[in-house]
Amino acid sequence: MKKYEFKDLLSNIEISEDEKQDLYENCINRKRTSDFTFRYSQLLLVLIAVTVFSVLSIGAAAAVMSVRERMENMSEEEYGDYAYEVENDTFISVDEGFSRELTDNEILRIIELERSYYDDGVFPAAPLPHLQTKAELQDGMLAYVAADNLVYMPEGDMDDEQILQYIDHDAKKRYINRQSLIEEGYDTESSPYLTSDSTPLTAGSREYEAREAAEKYLMDMYGVDIKADDKWIVLVEFFEGEHYEEGPDTEDLYQLDFYKNGTGYATAYQLRLRADDLEPLLISVVGYEQELRAKKYTAEEAEALKESAYESAVRFLKDTAGLGEPDDFRFEDGYEEDPSQISALSLSFKYSDKHVFVRIRLEDKKVMDFVVH
Repeated sequence: MKKYEFKDLLSNIEISEDEKQDLYENCINRKRTSDFTFRYSQLLLVLIAVTVFSVLSIGAAAAVMSVRERMENMSEEEYGDYAYEVENDTFISVDEGFSRELTDNEILRIIELERSYYDDGVFPAAPLPHLQTKAELQDGMLAYVAADNLVYMPEGDMDDEQILQYIDHDAKKRYINRQSLIEEGYDTESSPYLTSDSTPLTAGSREYEAREAAEKYLMDMYGVDIKADDKWIVLVEFFEGEHYEEGPDTEDLYQLDFYKNGTGYATAYQLRLRADDLEPLLISVVGYEQELRAKKYTAEEAEALKESAYESAVRFLKDTAGLGEPDDFRFEDGYEEDPSQISALSLSFKYSDKHVFVRIRLEDKKVMDFVVH
């Protein structure tokens, strides 16, 4: 499956170029979706994940193997319950299958507990209950109700046991989805978003050099040492630019995805590098962890930080992309729903032959998104 086939949809929509530009920037600008898993991800990644059913990736670490064993040892009854749920899951985003959205506090607890679940084999004391009717629900209960095809959540924040049930429920649905694809003859090991491990690379190959370059960008920009942590899954793909009509994909490029296991890949990055010189066309923080943990500012405070955000963005473009002073620029509207909770500002820069989008985190002036097209 080629992920960028979705991009052709934009070129087929009969709207003005300015409207296309605004739509593209809104997608890259990570507008909130109702799905907490992809709330801070790019729209294309949402479409990809929905298309391949968001199946489970399991790494090779010994502790993680217990997750695989847990999946494989489900009872016939539990497997049937989840198969029914998966078969009837027609929702566009994960949150549509739940009675309410997760709170930010619950998401932060998920970030913590999913590490324990996937890395250390810390599981809930009991699986998430599967009930037939809503009448069986008890106050404060977390449970799937078959009659409504809905997971009901307690009114208040879930406790740690319920959050582990939530993570376990997500993992089992992903596993069932993957098994269904295997039964249908889908090659899960050759598809990047279904594979269990990093893309195998030969030292000295161009793909290997692309990964080395991408890892250096992550170290320089975010202090992330990929080599020091064997839990990273790293996917490397080559795309021919002639397949794409516009945007950052008009040249041959390598796309690299770095992520760890978890319900929403809380820690994740995506990079696209020009194939000929391995210069960046896109660098993006796509995991939701860095957004939720970032310091929040009011609209007035963010306004006062605009000048320093602009200076940081221009300095980044000079140092990283070799660009000079822009011909023009503008601040984009933020995606935050609450103007008192702003964590980043977005800027669009125009040069004679290109358009550049940069998203700057206010707390430390780190670049969260960088796109050249």
